[in-house]
Amino acid sequence: MNLTLGILKTTSDFSKINEVLEGIQDNLEYFDQIIYTGNKEDLENAEFDFVALGLDTDNKAVLRNKIIDKAENELILWIDNATVLEFDMIPEMMEVLESNPDADIIYTNIVYKDIEGNESIRKLEDVYGKENNLLMTLKIEDYIPEFGVITKKDSLERLGKFDESFKDYEFYRFIYENLNNLKLKLSEFNYVVKYLLETFIDTSYRSKALRDALKKYPLQEFFPKLGWNKNENLALATAYTSVGDVLSDYYDLYNASEFYRKAALSFHNKITLSKLVQAYFNMGLFDEAKKLVSEEQGFSQEEVKNLQENIGQIQRLIEMIEQSINEGNVQEIFNLINEIASVYQGAPLYNILGALEYYANNLEKAYRFFYKAATLNPLNEDVIYNLTGLANQLGKQEDVKSLFERLLG
Repeated sequence: MNLTLGILKTTSDFSKINEVLEGIQDNLEYFDQIIYTGNKEDLENAEFDFVALGLDTDNKAVLRNKIIDKAENELILWIDNATVLEFDMIPEMMEVLESNPDADIIYTNIVYKDIEGNESIRKLEDVYGKENNLLMTLKIEDYIPEFGVITKKDSLERLGKFDESFKDYEFYRFIYENLNNLKLKLSEFNYVVKYLLETFIDTSYRSKALRDALKKYPLQEFFPKLGWNKNENLALATAYTSVGDVLSDYYDLYNASEFYRKAALSFHNKITLSKLVQAYFNMGLFDEAKKLVSEEQGFSQEEVKNLQENIGQIQRLIEMIEQSINEGNVQEIFNLINEIASVYQGAPLYNILGALEYYANNLEKAYRFFYKAATLNPLNEDVIYNLTGLANQLGKQEDVKSLFERLLG
């Protein structure tokens, strides 16, 4: 059975495109239709025929859905313009599908390579028949690749295709939403290479997908081994803290702090409180963080002293930088930033870096810094003012509006 090859343009960096084209060429006999979402000239060195859709959007869900609409075959193999197929890998994947005809998605192992040439090999687990175990990971993107996978067109259409409110992380949103109706099978001897060419990732999509999944499935399915019948409050505290940790990894400190608070209310413990203090600290809520640091909350006298001093010191440095910006004292600003950047990566610092780039007229860089600050703390009035104001200048109002909807909705 022949396949449709769907190629998403996900990056403007075409430095690896010749390797991508070579990987396609090595498997060309298995594709009787190739669809590319970008422009024809992007793949000018291609030695095969393909349809270029010329889509002007970075919404990956829209790109995938357009390919589904155009696909003439039941099976679609997905890659992007930074994914390299292994030589002659399709027969193995097709054999896996023939042996497991109820599988909706066939996936492979993956090798990640970053822009500095560092390589990370992921030998993945086969989740066939135990797909719901993916919930236990809290990060399904670490266990299923989004490219180098074969999907059935009928399954995608039957389940409503990809959610176009997710410009990114759309593949995992689809899996989260339809986990009870999907069969995923590993082609264990295959690998694809995915080059990580973009340095900016909007992790709010990941946070939103996980939080929606937590509303969709019982908490016990994410944490089946916590002894819910023995001590439910302890189980809740452990589960909520674990979720908070993942949301913190996604830089969504607002929602992480909510889960840490629920954990502490379920079962008072210093570990969770320490994480809540750290979340408030990185959000720039210094006074709230200091209020939690006390002996009454379970911290030792020495811990109270050290934490209060550290929080207070960073707070004073941030205030000094903000004052220097207002006074236009450029040298003092950079001296203070160099002092703080190695020990603090919170929302106030990203807001300051955004302001500096804005005054230097580097508007795209400024936008990314403000966007990161808003991801860390979407309630800060200065951050909101700076990000929305610049978004109006750059025509990115809808992107910012949807960011706040994902974080606060």
